[in-house]
Amino acid sequence: MKRHTHLKALCASLLFTGACVSLDANAKSASEPEAHFTFVPLLENANAVIAEPTKLDKAHRRIVILVAHPEHINAFTYFIAPETAKRGYRTMILNYYGKEETYEEFLRPVAAAISYLRGLPGVEKVILAGHSAGAAELTYYQDVAENGPGACQSPNRIYPCDGAHLDHLPKADGLMLLEANIGSPMRSIAIDPAVDSEHPTVRNQELDMFDPSNGFDAATRSARYTPEFETKYFRAQQVRSQEVLNVVVDRLEKVKKGAGQYRDDEPFTLGGGSTRMNGARLDLADRSLLIKTHAPHVLLKADGSAPEQVIQSLVGGAAVFDDLGKLWETSQNGTLRHYLSYYALKTTTDYRLTADDIKGIDWRSSANSAVGNVEGINVPTLVMTGTCYVHIVPSEIAYDHSAAKDKEYVSVEGGDHFFKPCKPEYGDSIKRTFDYVDRWLMKPGRFESLR
Repeated sequence: MKRHTHLKALCASLLFTGACVSLDANAKSASEPEAHFTFVPLLENANAVIAEPTKLDKAHRRIVILVAHPEHINAFTYFIAPETAKRGYRTMILNYYGKEETYEEFLRPVAAAISYLRGLPGVEKVILAGHSAGAAELTYYQDVAENGPGACQSPNRIYPCDGAHLDHLPKADGLMLLEANIGSPMRSIAIDPAVDSEHPTVRNQELDMFDPSNGFDAATRSARYTPEFETKYFRAQQVRSQEVLNVVVDRLEKVKKGAGQYRDDEPFTLGGGSTRMNGARLDLADRSLLIKTHAPHVLLKADGSAPEQVIQSLVGGAAVFDDLGKLWETSQNGTLRHYLSYYALKTTTDYRLTADDIKGIDWRSSANSAVGNVEGINVPTLVMTGTCYVHIVPSEIAYDHSAAKDKEYVSVEGGDHFFKPCKPEYGDSIKRTFDYVDRWLMKPGRFESLR
């Protein structure tokens, strides 16, 4: 378990991210501090890389950061580790290669990663850094680690965890949600009510958000829908979501009774679904929806100021109509168990999107729900968004639901999903982001030394 090997070859795979700082202790870089990458084999289906600055001061060596992302993303190429290494932190990047049939699979590799990090010299605090879909994965882990298997076995959970060996998972000491995709809720708001599951390429014009007669403009990928259309749309979207959930639950019950196509699971494809930032999300077309926070928060501006204000999204029309009816673009393609564990969510009849909220969601009904998960997380929590992406409001919802007493919501002016500037006038938004991360981690009293 403790065996680790320096991988100079890893440098080549990290070049396009800017992650390839020096792997040679004798090499010098004029533009970046020295760092090296260490490969760590954790489990039979998970391994990791640690990015470590050549020089570690006493304050920064106390804190290590753990990054993970589901969906078989190669996190080794992630942008977070090189930025935190520049500022003196060791950061582990975790890759999991298992089936990802159910969300519970992530618990064991994350636990192994935290246990390994606890054994590094000088480490006192482990901080989880969840970017994009990694936010739901790592909040799920921390919720179960803080509260035990009861956290993932509640009566309203659609797909409860097995719960075995989950009583003493090692806890992290802090949480950072960086441009968080809050998980299954973002999939639910993309379910297309204009199609049925049997004929996903046949569209109902009355419920088609991409139909010009309903207000959609293909040239700008945007729309301004009438209140009447929105009401009809959200109601139909909620009805279809619940109907699909009922069908999948019934089919899985038949499998469990030996009456299914297979003994353990069945293939399942939800046409008119989505697994990325596309699909039938009304907010991607009508930018009056999910456009601003309901409360003021710190905004890191390009001019160096940091006022507290209502955060406004700078994203324009982003509805991708060309993806409609494509298997790998606007469907959720997997198995019954995978759908229930990853994508299914309970909604109520008051479901709808507003300018600053998502209503009618049972946030705790899914493991893949950062908003539901943070209700059980008490460690210090930092939530950061970029104003040039669409996670401003969902991230504020997660912030509002967080049980942490020490929590902050901060937005970066002009930052995109990776905190890069969406326009040149927004300057070095990545630097502003991670300089703030450094200040947050080093704030006196937040993560005080144990020695």
